[in-house]
Amino acid sequence: MAAADYLEPHWVWVEELVMDTQNAMPDVAPGGPGIAQVLRLAWGLPRRPAATFDNLFDRYGDVVWVSLPPLVSRILSDGSRVVLVRDAALIKLLLTAPAEVASATEPRQRKLETLLWGDRSLFLLEGPPHSRVRKLMMPRVRGEALTQWRQFIVASTEREVRGWVDEPTVAVFPRMLDLSMEVILKVALSVPDSAMSRWKPPWRDLLKIAPSAQMQVRVALRSVGAMRLWPRFRRDLHMCNQLVFDEIARRRRHPELEHNDLVDLLMRADGEPLPDNEIRDQVLAIMAGGYDPPAALASWAIERLVRTPHALAAATAEARGSDQQTTYLNAVLQETLRLRPPFMLLARRIREPLTLGEHHFPAGTLVLPVIQSVHRHPDLYDDPESFRPERFLQQRPTTKQHIPFGGGEHRCLGDRLAIFQVTHVLATVLRLVDLAAVDPRDEPVHVEAGVQIPGNGATVRASRAG
Repeated sequence: MAAADYLEPHWVWVEELVMDTQNAMPDVAPGGPGIAQVLRLAWGLPRRPAATFDNLFDRYGDVVWVSLPPLVSRILSDGSRVVLVRDAALIKLLLTAPAEVASATEPRQRKLETLLWGDRSLFLLEGPPHSRVRKLMMPRVRGEALTQWRQFIVASTEREVRGWVDEPTVAVFPRMLDLSMEVILKVALSVPDSAMSRWKPPWRDLLKIAPSAQMQVRVALRSVGAMRLWPRFRRDLHMCNQLVFDEIARRRRHPELEHNDLVDLLMRADGEPLPDNEIRDQVLAIMAGGYDPPAALASWAIERLVRTPHALAAATAEARGSDQQTTYLNAVLQETLRLRPPFMLLARRIREPLTLGEHHFPAGTLVLPVIQSVHRHPDLYDDPESFRPERFLQQRPTTKQHIPFGGGEHRCLGDRLAIFQVTHVLATVLRLVDLAAVDPRDEPVHVEAGVQIPGNGATVRASRAG
């Protein structure tokens, strides 16, 4: 979620940057971009985000200090200096630094997420409290526990895909969002199929509005009542809260009934039990983290495959094989995560002066590792701009060169669930239909709810499997 705060293509950001250029900070780091280059960066990000960052790093090096005009600096980083980083070795050290030195819950993000997800959310906890909650939930999203969801994922995907052949074209991303919502409701709360129609609409509405530009503006203006005067958000949040609290109350009335989901683990925690409010905070964190990213991954995988004939043929052959192997499909997903990670950026706020190699970061600095630029670095990958799943048949991705889910103690808890889910979604789609691109050109990258998605929805033509 951290990336949502920095890459949303706000034209307000660009306009304020232009208006405030004359008052730019005087202490531009030597060799760093000046105001003209910062303006060029802001203008290019909504159009060609990966290439824009690559050009910046190629010109200024793998660690780039950016001095923003005062107004924009206050909006985006609470007035702090901002550093963009592509150096993989430095990023690995940064992500594994102790929370008291480099925090993943920087102040601006904390204000937004406390309001939305509660002050005990996994997004905001650090140190021992974070480790405890993470350890409680991990058994449901790792290893053999994932296999219990396979049948549901496959059946849900089959229901969705069977109608594709009757449509002239199919925009995949909206369909994947709906599947993703059903999966995360099952994993978190064991919502029965008969109740999905009651649970999905309020959650869909809340998760669409929560990371929006409007939300960020209203949070900034909350002291003058911008949040209180927003009935739509208050209604959606209340409805989702009520669904969660009613479910918790039902389970507390019947403790003899066990559920193989995340809420059950939290309610049966050893030691100090989690209160209802904290369970609610974790449910909202699970929903936020498990909704858009898997849908984006599945959609980008399909978008890339239909434009790479040899990869589509190999993935389809594996999906239709009798041995249920997913080796090539897993490689497809790793390569998709390399070129189209859900988030463009990570964020760490430096709390204490930190020196990493030859670079010194004063306290208060906001360091932004640029995931996609690491993944496209020619020192780390041969032919980095090409979609070649075969590269991950030859070697496993390392935590230094492949960071789509972040790293350190704040690495995405649901990373393996997302891979498991999308592997079986993709296998089911390719088993049932033949896919073809509508337009041979690559779809543009758009940012929606802070997540990079195919600009045309990963639109394809589907025909019955030949």
